[in-house]
Amino acid sequence: MTPGIANLRPQDGYRHWRRLAGQHGTDPRAGADVAVLATFTTDLLTELLPLAGWRHRLDLRVRRAAFGQVEQALWDPASPVCARPPRYAVLAGTVADLLPEGFTGADADAADRLVSEAVQRWTALWDRARDLRIQVVQLGFAPPAVDPLGAVSWRTAGSSSAIVHEVNSRLAARAGAGVRFVDVAWLAAQVGLSRWSDARCWHRIRQPFAMDALPWLAAAIAEAVAVHAGVTRRCVVVDLDDTLWGGVVGQDGLDGLVLRDGPAGEAYRDFQRYLRGLAHHGVILAVCSKNDPELAEQAIAGVPGMVLRRADFAAVQCGWEPKSRQLLSLARQLRIGLDAMVFVDDNPAECAEVAGALPEVAVVHLSGGPSTFPAAVASVPGLAPGRGAADAGRARSYAALARAEELRGRSRDLTEHLRSLSMTATVTTVDRADLPRVAELVAKTNQFNLTDRRRSEAELTAMLAGDSTSGFCLRLRDRFADHGLVGVAVTILDGDAAELDTLLLSCRVIGRTAERNLVAEAGRWARARGARRLIGRYVPTGRNGLVRDLFGELGFQLRDETADGIRTYEYQLDGGHPPPSPYLTNTEVAHAD
Repeated sequence: MTPGIANLRPQDGYRHWRRLAGQHGTDPRAGADVAVLATFTTDLLTELLPLAGWRHRLDLRVRRAAFGQVEQALWDPASPVCARPPRYAVLAGTVADLLPEGFTGADADAADRLVSEAVQRWTALWDRARDLRIQVVQLGFAPPAVDPLGAVSWRTAGSSSAIVHEVNSRLAARAGAGVRFVDVAWLAAQVGLSRWSDARCWHRIRQPFAMDALPWLAAAIAEAVAVHAGVTRRCVVVDLDDTLWGGVVGQDGLDGLVLRDGPAGEAYRDFQRYLRGLAHHGVILAVCSKNDPELAEQAIAGVPGMVLRRADFAAVQCGWEPKSRQLLSLARQLRIGLDAMVFVDDNPAECAEVAGALPEVAVVHLSGGPSTFPAAVASVPGLAPGRGAADAGRARSYAALARAEELRGRSRDLTEHLRSLSMTATVTTVDRADLPRVAELVAKTNQFNLTDRRRSEAELTAMLAGDSTSGFCLRLRDRFADHGLVGVAVTILDGDAAELDTLLLSCRVIGRTAERNLVAEAGRWARARGARRLIGRYVPTGRNGLVRDLFGELGFQLRDETADGIRTYEYQLDGGHPPPSPYLTNTEVAHAD
């Protein structure tokens, strides 16, 4: 990726983005077709979208429907969208779509009718997109920059601003995991409502946004796609001295550090509160510091005024080797890719060393005072906290993973280690409540993913509705944490054979042998329906090499290997299904026969 794209920010403005439009990076982490369907002109917006995608190393292939042809694009079988459905569709309207011409205000009943009609229109489009197996990115509505009621418009029922606010609230509430809702009103607040819209652009080219609002919109759309595609940053690694507190613990001692008192101390505490908020919503926190390990642990536990606690950090890596090596160690310990990491440090030399050695890592140099630290970290593209219960428990799960790795180092062999974890697995059929998390795993899992088939929630729903397809999900607990739903298997029956269409595990539980329970349950299901063979395939992707030999290890026989490395395996079910893991001693299986 060129440095210009890597350092691009929405606040740099339209002219700067326009100069870089057409440039692109290399080695994309993912690619996606995106169609933009809007009731306004999107020529200039779609020109910036590929550039916004490359900030995430995401190759967006963008097409746009004709101006105002939203319904036609989704409902006309001859339209390009219906004939060749994209992976994502961006749906967007303006405040003019919500209000009748000449609108000056409405009574409560009329206002509620306008809101209901708007919500019905856009959610009907969501349903149609779902039928076409298209993932929706819905743009919310920005309130009008000028409202006759002025400062009281937001709290005056029937005003245009209040109607926009209510439409946004209802759409966001109904979006759920199946629709990515982009809060345009929040974006407009970041820019300033008076600078977000431009009446001249609306009247001249039917674009409701000011030119400098376009980078913000493009960045938000690309971020929504990146989150769904699983190419986000999910681990923040922070330095200690002059980052979490003011001063150097090795020189100033615990009581001499700036954290508890004064404006600077309060700013450092606010930064810690921000980081703790990220952790609460699923971002992994870790420490990478050139410090004596014992002293660093004492500081984290004992610096007066600390907001963060040791339990908030999944891992702490301290020592005197280069920080790039410490980050490599953290990545191995946490079983995440370097491209999932954000490294935060006040020292420009350390930042330069990491950026040079590990270009996949996002580096944040804290060049201002501590009051600027939260905004500096928040500006990293793709650092997206989760929103569900599974996301909220992720940081705890990674901390448990780190503790399990420590325990492994003290075990005499792997068998002793696995038994010492006291693991319990629950395998169940996928139900409606599981689908959002299952779809998230299918979209994001790279390392332990045998076939790399990426399907949306709508596609999975349609697949699992058939009698010839089963879907199983696996939940795992150990002595340290409840890891939640971490594994998925989808099996398709075809005559006397059943194929494992999808088999994947979260990187948090790789090496636990839990995949054996998923395969065992898929085999049991297939055998009960008359199948004599269970087929497994390995499709190499460049990121899933660790499972290249998995089926052989599970007792499958290799039947074919193509020139490009695709392997086909077979397990004979006449003698029974593949055995589950011997290390999950309290396994529970919930059937839905």
